[in-house]
Amino acid sequence: MPLHVFISQSFSLVTGGIEVWKAAKDVLLFVAGPFLLFLSYKRGLFKDKTFRLLLIFGAMYAVLHGLFVLFDGDDDTYSAIVGSVYNTRLLIYLLIGYLVGSAKNGKKYLKYLLTVTVLVASVVSVLGILQYFLPSDLLTHVGYSLERGVKPLFFIDDNPDLPRIMSTLKDPNSLGSYLIIPILLTGLALFKKESIKKLFSIEFKRWQLAELLCVQLIALFLTFSRGALLGLIIGALTLVTLLNSKKVIIFLKNYWYIPLISLVILVVAIFSVRDTPFIQDYVFHAAKTTNEEDPNQKRVTLVQDATEDIIDEPFGYGPGSAGLVSITNPKGGVLTENYYLQIAYEVGWLGLATFIAILSVIAYQLFLTSSKSSVSAVLLSALVAYLFYSLLIHLWSNEAVSLQWWLPTGVVLGLNVKKNKIQR
Repeated sequence: MPLHVFISQSFSLVTGGIEVWKAAKDVLLFVAGPFLLFLSYKRGLFKDKTFRLLLIFGAMYAVLHGLFVLFDGDDDTYSAIVGSVYNTRLLIYLLIGYLVGSAKNGKKYLKYLLTVTVLVASVVSVLGILQYFLPSDLLTHVGYSLERGVKPLFFIDDNPDLPRIMSTLKDPNSLGSYLIIPILLTGLALFKKESIKKLFSIEFKRWQLAELLCVQLIALFLTFSRGALLGLIIGALTLVTLLNSKKVIIFLKNYWYIPLISLVILVVAIFSVRDTPFIQDYVFHAAKTTNEEDPNQKRVTLVQDATEDIIDEPFGYGPGSAGLVSITNPKGGVLTENYYLQIAYEVGWLGLATFIAILSVIAYQLFLTSSKSSVSAVLLSALVAYLFYSLLIHLWSNEAVSLQWWLPTGVVLGLNVKKNKIQR
């Protein structure tokens, strides 16, 4: 998935049919949906309480989107279908993961999956680092352009002196959020040696893990994605807390003033140099060296406008009316710059409540096993990071990010299904 944008843009230059390249994976995914459900039934997953609960909420969420597509005459049908696909394909990723996890060799498959996750992310990171130093118009030669749906280059506040990388993904923020899980996995294996065999199918040397982590962190830094960096910090702190809860509690009881003083020093330091071009450009993205409007103010305005519209229409305006799909919707739409507001705008408060219910069930199950399973701890920590970052971007609309979390999460939940209820 992290290579899909690059493959579809470059290969379609030779074959044509860029829309087919973009849509084929999702078409195959949804065609396989009924078969996957039938296989789940034959395997006995319907006997599992968590699976049934997620199935009920998932069905409600999918039906809600389907009702808009079928009966809302004010929507653009194509945009409504695409928006519905973007919002609900997460559930099929989860279902595939459930089937993999409940298979006979589920644990082995999970290790393969995590190994590939870290290795591919490292390749993507290296390509991103190279992109920072290579000519800025390089991707235009392999099909990247606004007309074909993907910007070939990004800058902070559109300042050519402040480039941002996106590697093979669609934009810098997507790359930053995509790298959070690989960094947490690699970092955990590096600093907790006994986790290597539990996480990966390859017995990495620690120096190898250090190199992989280094390129991943450099790539994330070069995205200059503030949300991704904050999300990573939140995820890392959550992971440390989950794996060392007793030690963290003791530390906070005895040395609570250390993190407080550190935070105060950081805030004071940033405030004292807040008007310098460096801080304005790289920290606040506030266009100190350009004539562009402050993007932070833009974000606030978008959130305010979307919130007012949601209050006016609590049942939603239909899939495709908000988020990334709305950019090409001929009937117009809004960029909420907030995934929760996007769902509420598209399928109303009921749709948002259903999506939150799905996440809550999953988070609870991951928490139950996080003390014994390193993978559960990493996925729960990444979810906490993503819950924060979803306040700032349309996070789950990116297929690389969503697949990388929902698929292994499904595998972990599948592994937790009682083995005596499974008919392999």
